[in-house]
Amino acid sequence: MAVNPHWGELLVGAYHQCVTGCEVVSYNNRSDEQGEQMEADVIGIKTNQQTGEQTVYVCEVVTHMDGDLYSGTPEGDEWAAHADNDDYQFSLEKLWTKFTNDRRYVTETFTRDGQYVFQLWAPVVKGWQRGGDLIDGLDALQSKFEDETGEHLELIINQDYTAHIDELRAEAEGDTSDYGSPAFRFLQILENLK
Repeated sequence: MAVNPHWGELLVGAYHQCVTGCEVVSYNNRSDEQGEQMEADVIGIKTNQQTGEQTVYVCEVVTHMDGDLYSGTPEGDEWAAHADNDDYQFSLEKLWTKFTNDRRYVTETFTRDGQYVFQLWAPVVKGWQRGGDLIDGLDALQSKFEDETGEHLELIINQDYTAHIDELRAEAEGDTSDYGSPAFRFLQILENLK
């Protein structure tokens, strides 16, 4: 079953198409694996035209404007030291599963002639200015992912998210070309109003 991308995913895809320069942007990619099926929200592929080396951007996008990521009951206590409530622990558990599954999927699907860039995009995450359990937990998740996989996990949250979207808005200003990206087209309309 095809799943239409949400607006947050469309913004991330537009960023990778128009700012990063990805030639291919795909949404809600699902593996064919039975039982362990996974879904990556956004995958962007950029090819260096001189070397042929590819960079594959693998993005999980959480656009929950209340500052929480996910809600639920954690299955274990692996993240208890980094989170002060069940929802935060569940969020970290879920993100860990998503990124480890994403990594398995892309390393099996794409050749290793280039690099993988894993990203979490979230416009609002509680605790960013003053620190806090969820932010500390995300930092721990980032470190664990990098230690165990050797791959970088970039947290594009709060102010960093805003800065990236501001870059996309700057690209839209004065540009009237049709890139086939609904989110970028929407920004073009807003940024080019007279």
